[in-house]
Amino acid sequence: MLRLINHIDTMMEEVLCIDAVNKVKRLKLTSCVNITGAGLEPLRGSLIIEQIDLSLVGEHQPPHISPEPQISCSNVLPILDSIIEREGCSLMHLQFPQVWREGPSTASEFHAFIGRYNQMRRNLVAINCLECNQRLPGGNQWIDGYIDGYISRPDYGTHYNTCYGCLKHYCYECKIDGEWQLEDCRTCDRHYCVDCTKMHTCLSCDKSHCNDCYEHECHNCNGLICSECVEEGNDCDQCEDCDKVFCLECNDGQSESKVRHCHHCHNRCCDDCRLRRFRLGRQGCVECIRRISPLLVGESKRMYEENEQLKVENKMLHSEIKEMKTRGG
Repeated sequence: MLRLINHIDTMMEEVLCIDAVNKVKRLKLTSCVNITGAGLEPLRGSLIIEQIDLSLVGEHQPPHISPEPQISCSNVLPILDSIIEREGCSLMHLQFPQVWREGPSTASEFHAFIGRYNQMRRNLVAINCLECNQRLPGGNQWIDGYIDGYISRPDYGTHYNTCYGCLKHYCYECKIDGEWQLEDCRTCDRHYCVDCTKMHTCLSCDKSHCNDCYEHECHNCNGLICSECVEEGNDCDQCEDCDKVFCLECNDGQSESKVRHCHHCHNRCCDDCRLRRFRLGRQGCVECIRRISPLLVGESKRMYEENEQLKVENKMLHSEIKEMKTRGG
């Protein structure tokens, strides 16, 4: 596999010119956000290339890039066409830039290429799911080319039924020990089999995400919550001070510390942070102090109990010392 990182077109072409058409099977253009795609020319007509990742982001990273990358359909698609039109084509997986997949149009070059790729795959020998032997792809499209009016669909331009990691083909209905054999991650927009990457369902949106794509978990129950739900406040809350995240159930339940928005000072933080600011003399909001009053009472109670325990231990030590002096006398 050849992974190019932070390359520009001229550098990329120099690397790929080392007989890339006959040597490179898998190509990933991680962080090559300044390329136009012209540097891919040495791959023209390749019969051995199996996977090309043009998303320009690393594995387990969201596909959105700002500012938009310069990679151009007019530079890249003719090269891809030269690959898929050859008899004996080995290409099994394509990952496209997010910018190409947004605002789909039946009149676009990209949409026309999706149709040509799907037709090429249909002309090849039939491929079945390695687990249940079901004919693939289920919806007759290896790359999603369905356009629903002017609505931008998240799956448009996504490659189906192929694991991004091992390139093995599976359907989306088979389970192994209770886990789906193949699932799509809604964070990185890649599809992985259970052997390559473990998936977990987000507590908030109930969608699958790679375990390595998660950046947040509920501070109370340790359940995983995806970044999109945290950013949008979807059935979860994040403290503005310490960044702790609480799922909806824990934030509404019996958790000692909760995130609440104060309508007086407009602060949105957890009770632990309110208590910390109170101790530092930086909590002047009466409503915030009222919110942490149970914590203050609880803390006072714990301190009293600890003090009483210390008194008992101190008394026992005095008794032991007195007994030792008596024996020594």
